[in-house]
Amino acid sequence: MRSLPLLLLMVVIPVGVSGQAGTARDLVVRSLSFSGNHAIDDLTLRASIATTQSSAFARWPLVRWIGLGEKRYFDETAFRVDTWRIRLLYDRSGYREATVDTLVRRANGNVYARFIIDEGEPVRVVSLRVTGVEGIVDANAVVRDLPLRVGDPFNLIVLQTSVDSLRTILGNLGYPLPEVFQNFDVNLESHSADVSFDVVLGRRATIEAIEISGTAEVGQDVIERALSFKQGELFSSEKLRKSQLDLYRLNLFNYVGMGLGDTLSRDPEDSTVTVRVRVAEAALRRVRLGAGYGTYDCFRGLGAWTIYDFLGGGRTLDLSAQFSKVGVGDPIDFGLENGICWALASEDSTRLKLNYNLGASLREPFFFSRRTSAGITVAAERYSEFQAYLQEQYGAEFSLTWRTPVEIPVTASYSFSRARTDADPATFCAFLDVCLVEDTRVFTERRSRATIGLAYVWDRTDSPVSATRGIRLSGEFRYASDMIGSDSLIQFTRGITELASFHRVSRRSVFAWRVRFGAVKAADRSGYVPLEDRLYGGGPNSVRGYAQNELGPLVRVLDRVTVDTTTGRADSIIRRSATGGDRLLLATAELRFPLSFFSPRVFGALFVDAGQVIESETSEDPLYRLRVTPGVGFRVATALGPMRLDVGFNPYAAQASRLYVEDTSTGELVTDLDNLYTPSVDSFISRLRLHFSVGQAF
Repeated sequence: MRSLPLLLLMVVIPVGVSGQAGTARDLVVRSLSFSGNHAIDDLTLRASIATTQSSAFARWPLVRWIGLGEKRYFDETAFRVDTWRIRLLYDRSGYREATVDTLVRRANGNVYARFIIDEGEPVRVVSLRVTGVEGIVDANAVVRDLPLRVGDPFNLIVLQTSVDSLRTILGNLGYPLPEVFQNFDVNLESHSADVSFDVVLGRRATIEAIEISGTAEVGQDVIERALSFKQGELFSSEKLRKSQLDLYRLNLFNYVGMGLGDTLSRDPEDSTVTVRVRVAEAALRRVRLGAGYGTYDCFRGLGAWTIYDFLGGGRTLDLSAQFSKVGVGDPIDFGLENGICWALASEDSTRLKLNYNLGASLREPFFFSRRTSAGITVAAERYSEFQAYLQEQYGAEFSLTWRTPVEIPVTASYSFSRARTDADPATFCAFLDVCLVEDTRVFTERRSRATIGLAYVWDRTDSPVSATRGIRLSGEFRYASDMIGSDSLIQFTRGITELASFHRVSRRSVFAWRVRFGAVKAADRSGYVPLEDRLYGGGPNSVRGYAQNELGPLVRVLDRVTVDTTTGRADSIIRRSATGGDRLLLATAELRFPLSFFSPRVFGALFVDAGQVIESETSEDPLYRLRVTPGVGFRVATALGPMRLDVGFNPYAAQASRLYVEDTSTGELVTDLDNLYTPSVDSFISRLRLHFSVGQAF
């Protein structure tokens, strides 16, 4: 009962505060800090009080004289109430003896304030029991699944969360309206609390009727097909939750609500309930426009027009156009590779073309089953992999996605296209001994490409954009053969799998790690795997101490030699081209943490990447010789995801490779078989790799 007077104080005092707001507008809060707090972090404490410090530019002595940044002013009455707000927060968190003092320094119209907290010893849960569920569920197992645990501080918020968890557990067993009574006995002298939950189950129920309301353009049959529960089935709150998520996945509704349409009397016999489904339809026509910048994409853009519930049945028609290398790629070339898109300056000019993807896709959400969806896509695409290859293709793909009972979506697909791939002739000379430039053109002809694919994603993270906890497992398998319509030069088997895990270190700090394995093998005796299906490493989402595709096998070609007639100095241009490998191993560990002194939306990162890409038959580097590169990064949270700037450090010497020169008389590429070419790394700066992109590395 100690928290009741504090709660009444919170209700009464702020009324007086609002009346005085803005009366003392001459004292600027330059600093607001906390000391002595361990159980509750600074961010939570700042969110619980009215006093706030000025923005970063208005706080820093070196720049605040300019007048930039938002100034926030000191309210004496609100500040005094804040001490009680913090005290109440600690009281509800189990720290009944916490005390809060303040230290305020006023100087030249500025205020520097600090809350000094003595948390004291918390009241801890020494026993936890659940009664009233005997014969229905194992009470000890239920206790282990509750948020409140024995040994934890007696947190009243977590106590209420445990009540909600109990109701959910019992709702999944067919009891829609259980009553949970919470009882606790707190002993302040021993700092202990005995907690018990007494459950009155009520009547077990089956679903008698399903009522749907709120539809206008979308047919009710679409909603009915998405529901995982039917009339006559045992009530399950988990099925209601899954059905709600499935309806949101259709992108047809802004709001989906599910609940009981009636209540039950307390009777030991089974009974029935009515489930009400209420929806609010979203706009069924949407236009998306977007623009961005990437280190190896220069400027990029996106435009899409989506029609939801196309021809009824919840189908989706999507028309999209994507472009990248805008400003450096022919025909939209403004010469930006010599300026803000400097990373592309070393790209082969024959592959420096505008990338595009024009596509139309139709998705059927219920393909013979509510758990199976189908899609068909037609597309035309030009895609270039930095310093590796350029691919142009047009074709179609049909896919089936099945959501397994454990909510793992598995997608099977078949695609067919006509494609051509352009690469440096030295690539074919290095791995296929096809060294006549004229002969290498056979590999760049347009060919039929047919693949069967299988992919899965097991995602248990809390966010698809910037996860802070959970685990994600994904994999992809692709097979191409002449038996399914592929050209004789496009036959391979390829597989990649990745595991990522995210762990909260504090409220806003996250430690994340991932590992990725990949392998590809030619399906015939030629040993040739198309360049677009080989494995590459290095770049903003790989080993960041290397530039895009710089990790792994590559070749270098002496492009031309010029001689200065005045000085007699000869200058050569050496073009690098990644050839990829058939084995890939990648591992990353990253710590992400807030930089609150800049802004709540700014984060820093420390990372270590390790990886290797090899050609198993020709590489002299075994897979266990990993390249390990550390680095630092900055992230700014935006509506599109975190904008990311990473700087990786590469401590290794530049990779040695064959240096090829074209014999102009024969058209053959020749190389010194006894010696490898190794570029020099002259300075610390030259070992740094800068990457800018949108979205986390994983």
